[in-house]
Amino acid sequence: MTSSHTTISPSIWDVVFSIKTFIAAMLALLIALCFDLTNPYWAVGTVYIVAHPLSGASTSKAIYRLIGTAIGGAMTIILVPNLVDAPELLTLAIALWMAFCLGVSLLDRTPRSYSFMLAGYTTALTGFPIVASPETAFTYPVARVEEIALGIICAALVSRLVFPRHAGPVLAARMDSWVRDVAALAISTLNSSDKSDALQAAARKLAADAVDLHSFTTHVAYDTSGLRDMVGRTRTLQQRMVAMLPVVSGLADLLHAFRKATDGKLTDSANDLIRRVTELLSNEASYGDAERQEILALMEKAEKEGREQQEWNGLLAHNFTSRLRDLLQIWSDCLALRDDIETGGRRELRWQRFGTLFDRAPIHRDYGMAIHSGLAVMLSTFIAAALWIFTGWSQGAAAAMMAGVLCCIFATMDDPAPMMLKFMYVSIFAVAVAFVFQFGLLPLVHGYLPLAASLGLVLIPAGVLMTKPATMIYGLGFGVNFPNMLALQDRLNPDLSSFLNSNMAMVIGLVIACGTTVLVRSVGAEWTAYRVLRAGWADIVAVARKSDAPDFARLLYRMVDRFGLVAPRLARIPVESAVAQNDILGDLRNGLNTMELQRHRQLLTRDSRKDVDDVLSGIAGFYQQKQKHGHAQPGEGLLKAIDTSLVDLINQNPSSAVEGARRAITSLRYNLYPDARFVMPDATIQAGGQLAKENAA
Repeated sequence: MTSSHTTISPSIWDVVFSIKTFIAAMLALLIALCFDLTNPYWAVGTVYIVAHPLSGASTSKAIYRLIGTAIGGAMTIILVPNLVDAPELLTLAIALWMAFCLGVSLLDRTPRSYSFMLAGYTTALTGFPIVASPETAFTYPVARVEEIALGIICAALVSRLVFPRHAGPVLAARMDSWVRDVAALAISTLNSSDKSDALQAAARKLAADAVDLHSFTTHVAYDTSGLRDMVGRTRTLQQRMVAMLPVVSGLADLLHAFRKATDGKLTDSANDLIRRVTELLSNEASYGDAERQEILALMEKAEKEGREQQEWNGLLAHNFTSRLRDLLQIWSDCLALRDDIETGGRRELRWQRFGTLFDRAPIHRDYGMAIHSGLAVMLSTFIAAALWIFTGWSQGAAAAMMAGVLCCIFATMDDPAPMMLKFMYVSIFAVAVAFVFQFGLLPLVHGYLPLAASLGLVLIPAGVLMTKPATMIYGLGFGVNFPNMLALQDRLNPDLSSFLNSNMAMVIGLVIACGTTVLVRSVGAEWTAYRVLRAGWADIVAVARKSDAPDFARLLYRMVDRFGLVAPRLARIPVESAVAQNDILGDLRNGLNTMELQRHRQLLTRDSRKDVDDVLSGIAGFYQQKQKHGHAQPGEGLLKAIDTSLVDLINQNPSSAVEGARRAITSLRYNLYPDARFVMPDATIQAGGQLAKENAA
């Protein structure tokens, strides 16, 4: 068991990171002072903004920040000279630009989204302070870009040259851990007599990790380790990891139905098959041709034994072997890709069920939430700017800047208010510390080295705090705000009035941002999770109503991406919540089975297509009901349509289309009706297919 003390206590690498970051910050300060740059403290703060324990991540973050800052500075040059005589229009223009950039950033959801966010709030940081002196509309933004570029270069150089920690090995270790965890989940699923909360929790964690790894891979492209040239294979491995989740979770439902149909006693061949697959997964080794032939023979025997018992058992046995085949092929590909990444090889992959994979995996985009967050940024900026304009406060620009910036920084959270309040408290404490430094300690300091040593008293502990998620906000608050509050220049100019005015304006801006967020932006994890779930249900409805062949891969990755977004939120939602009661992976499997049914439908006979259309209509109707009422359950009409279609497909001549459709409908049946027994109906029940359309209406 890990204690909280162990979790928070810094490691040697945490201390090394903090010292490296401090060295980079002081190097940036020295160069800025030597070249007499306008605001040297911007360079210091930038180092702490882009700092990251991994050199590749630090470089990628730095590049994105530089791009965003340059775009934001260019927008300042465009807006301020043209709108300086109309402060209301200038405020509106800057607020609209910030809202637009933030919205694009939230929709992008990759590390490069940082560029869009920076482009937005950099315009506020460089535009509002020069309203009274529009003649500096070019020099002021350029100076900020120069100082930020200096901080970025210093941070990147020190990160790469002084005890570098590459992202590649960390990614490789995380992938190894993921492969082991998914193997353990598959083994537990195969050996478990029923679905358990522990298995569902493990699946949620793996989904969240898979989504996180997709973003983490971006940093590897900027790394200097051996994995840098294997980014393509790494992303292919992530795609296989994503595909593994619905397969493993589907086995849990399938085995539940299979054991129920056989009164808890699987056939001998099915048990042998589970044992062999479990051994392969436990050994974490690829299987040869001899083992492959042995497994194929067991699969054929298991299907035959299932058919000998009864027709439904035969259908379940066929689905069972098909899912195990998917599992083994994906598992083999994962091992091959992992070896390729380590050795630089390029082996042929086995699993091609969902067609060609692609570099840019489709992700979930919440346009409503992006617009909502943009409106919150605009509102907070308007309130702060109105206070500044109507009071004529000389330092009011700082309030307008910070109100918008704070809303942008925490916009990715469901409820940013608690973290924003922490940041505000840290900033207030930082003001007190900066006051002691500015008027108590710095007057006694003469020379660059004593100045650096005195700053280290605050910045080195702040760097250590940045390495832990639990304390990151405190370290970042001091690392970024403290140098700005001191307004470090080449010579000390203690001005109590200016110090209090500027820092009070900053705190008021933070208060406005927090208040606006609480009133119009904060939403709960349950609210966000439900929006993501409804988007997934809408996808299933669209697929069920779509007549041409759907894109399997796109829906798979988009739905698993949604599952990865929902998974960490479920931990914060009460168990009794209606959202927590939804089987998200079950919906994912139903969507995939609906697509598979659509794909095979075109090759069936006209009568068979009619029965399949009844099933698809029932699926669309059910998920439309879920969109309106999240607790909706599938009705008897859909069950009868499924059974009618199954009976028809059982009596059809075997073909790949018939088998594929039969497999998909069988999966839909035991997913949606896990406890319903299948009985071969007589001809009079064939009319029951009409009930599905009524159920879907």
